[in-house]
Amino acid sequence: MTVLVTGAAGYIGGGILQGLREAGIDVLAGVRATAALPVGATVLLTGDLAEPGLKLPPMEAVIHAAGLAHRRGVSTTAWRRANVDAAVNLARAARAAGAKRFILISSAGIHGRVHEGMVTDTTSPNPMNAYAESKLQAEHDVAAAFGPGLCLIRPVAVIGPGCPGNIQLLLKLLSRGVPLPFGAVQNRRSFIARDDLAQIVRAVLQAPVMPESVLAAHWETISTPDLVRALAQGLGTTARLPAWPPHILSAGATILGRSAMWQSLSGDFASNPAAARALGWIPAASLAESFQETARYYNTTNRKA
Repeated sequence: MTVLVTGAAGYIGGGILQGLREAGIDVLAGVRATAALPVGATVLLTGDLAEPGLKLPPMEAVIHAAGLAHRRGVSTTAWRRANVDAAVNLARAARAAGAKRFILISSAGIHGRVHEGMVTDTTSPNPMNAYAESKLQAEHDVAAAFGPGLCLIRPVAVIGPGCPGNIQLLLKLLSRGVPLPFGAVQNRRSFIARDDLAQIVRAVLQAPVMPESVLAAHWETISTPDLVRALAQGLGTTARLPAWPPHILSAGATILGRSAMWQSLSGDFASNPAAARALGWIPAASLAESFQETARYYNTTNRKA
């Protein structure tokens, strides 16, 4: 089959592109403008997906991994344009191009930054910011635009070499020997390695019958102190984790306008990826090993900076 992957120059889309190409699948690398891509990738310049009039060549499936994330100070209008309008336009163009399958890379963030109990494939949404609200709206609107043949994949926080987000800040602080006062934090959080996410996408794409939604998460969870220790091990250093009272840290984060970051570092978000496991997916490594790999990459590329 011929498959279009949008956002192919991005972190998640690039991982999906690589995984599908390694599996021998004919992939079109959808990018907004000319970008650095793996040698041999077939590029499709899509332009701005939110602009009307989008047309695609004939294809069997579309994996939509483009979008806006990891930004502060973004307006509700900008979130909607990048994550809702673009996805809907693409879904309509995909159907017109003959696509029978559409995989939307959404986000487990639609269930909140923190969650009491276990998050599952059928947990009710509880978006806690404009980004998550835009991803949830995209799910609803794409379902209406594309119809049958849609699968929603909801990744938890994605890690791996070069991953964006809070992990980069933790790596920078650890590499400089800064103590991280999280020793008293007792939590459980879910993550997914980029390569594992790519394998889940491939399993969904090749399934005889696609599930309606898939929670993409490692079946292990990890606490913030253990996460920091794994990163430190990958950096070849020792984590300094003084045990400050969490309520003091919470108050400090609120004063600094970083309550959301503190929730992600201290709260629970444990997932049960039942649908992914039912597809036969098995993680390639433990979460601790994935964090160590992430840190080793940082060591070789960013530490001098």
